[in-house]
Amino acid sequence: MTGAPVAFGSREGGMDRRSFVGRTVAVGAAVWAAPSVISMEPVAAAVGSCAGVSVHEFSSGLDGWTIDNEWGDGVNGLWNHNVDAGRDGGSLHYGRGVGGTYRTGSSRNSGRVYSPEFLMPATGPFVLKFTLWRQVETVKNGSDRLTLRILGPPNASLYSVSSVGDTSGFENHTITLPNGVKGRTIRLQFEFDTRDGKNNDHEGIYIGRFELNACPPPGGG
Repeated sequence: MTGAPVAFGSREGGMDRRSFVGRTVAVGAAVWAAPSVISMEPVAAAVGSCAGVSVHEFSSGLDGWTIDNEWGDGVNGLWNHNVDAGRDGGSLHYGRGVGGTYRTGSSRNSGRVYSPEFLMPATGPFVLKFTLWRQVETVKNGSDRLTLRILGPPNASLYSVSSVGDTSGFENHTITLPNGVKGRTIRLQFEFDTRDGKNNDHEGIYIGRFELNACPPPGGG
């Protein structure tokens, strides 16, 4: 990872999970840290000719995503499918729902959720869009950290970017992926780690509508 995560704003009382902030936040803005990208070998341009869009709205379930609450350090994490809060009626949520917290006594907790596989097209642009709502610890900058990773086989991290701090509602995030993903089969992974057991009396993370310029996975998207 290059650079430290950048805090975004401060906590506001009574933030509404269902509200949507009508603006796009691009990577590099005052939300995400500078991305970490490792060298990727070129692949044949003929691979991954599909140029479709895979959309996941989580309105009726995980939509092919997988929750792993045993990932990371500390006690088990709190990722779940939530239908009470989201721009489109559903979301991936880290926490105990509206009005709840992700506190686990005095223990650190962490978990991850990852997508099905996507076959990236041979030509870009490679754009990822998702909605995000965050209410986490802001007392100590960088403690509670959400990380997005691009995974290539065999689970190698090709790209990662982290964020800390709150949002004032669901925000639209747009991230342009590196050209090295072209023609590759990838998965997207969101990780949340409290990094300690303090100041975890917050509602957590909601990830809403997810859209990727890629071939939809078999049987979904």
